[in-house]
Amino acid sequence: MKKKLSLVLCFVLAIGLLSGCAISPEPITAETASGLWDKVFVLPLASFITLLYKLLANNLGFAIISATAIVRLVLMPLYSKSNKSMAVMQEIQPEMQRIQKKYENKKDQASQVKMQQEMMELYKKYNYNPMMGCVLPFLQMPIFLAFYQAISRHPLIKDAGAAEFFGINLGATGTIPNYVLAFIVAGLTIYSQRLMNKNMAANMNSQQNQTSNMMMKVMTYYFPFAMFSITIGTPFAFGLYFLTGQIMTIVQSLIFKRPGAKK
Repeated sequence: MKKKLSLVLCFVLAIGLLSGCAISPEPITAETASGLWDKVFVLPLASFITLLYKLLANNLGFAIISATAIVRLVLMPLYSKSNKSMAVMQEIQPEMQRIQKKYENKKDQASQVKMQQEMMELYKKYNYNPMMGCVLPFLQMPIFLAFYQAISRHPLIKDAGAAEFFGINLGATGTIPNYVLAFIVAGLTIYSQRLMNKNMAANMNSQQNQTSNMMMKVMTYYFPFAMFSITIGTPFAFGLYFLTGQIMTIVQSLIFKRPGAKK
């Protein structure tokens, strides 16, 4: 659940950034890129989209979809490790709670050190890295914001000829196509959240299920709302990023079912 809580915090931050921070009116190019963020994240991603645009018969929509899919595929091994780490964490949770309860009323330094040693031995026994479950959520945040900047500031977005995808303006916001895409993205998000919750619940004991059930319900409805809101208020092209991302999430969830999940 820590991973999901991190994701919630990331999306809250993202919504604030997207709604409160104005995008630079200048297209992102080698000449206009300024600062470490532009040069390390935004410009390379925008250049990658441009490369795919040229390879895909000058179709910017397919270029954005392809860029999203490729980035997600590159991150798939990390997704797998993070997923397995979460499964192990749920498996050892009862033992962790037992150790914590053992030292619950022992606040002296020696007892606290001993508790940490027992925790480390437990992690070593199950080959568990506590940081692994946090890597993916925090890695997703800069990628998310970089995609938003790369798409919104891409030189081709403002090109009337290039910025059309099946007759839809890729730079448009708040239009009927944006709303249609937002509903599709929200629907896929609900499905992917339920799928992930189902896989997670299959690895929890009854006590963990009781404490996590409410959080799962919040996630199931918060994420679709967040996706829906952002898709409407950002360029249609960014909605394609969300659409592709959710499809990839569903595929990854089906591929990397957690050990012990009921089929």
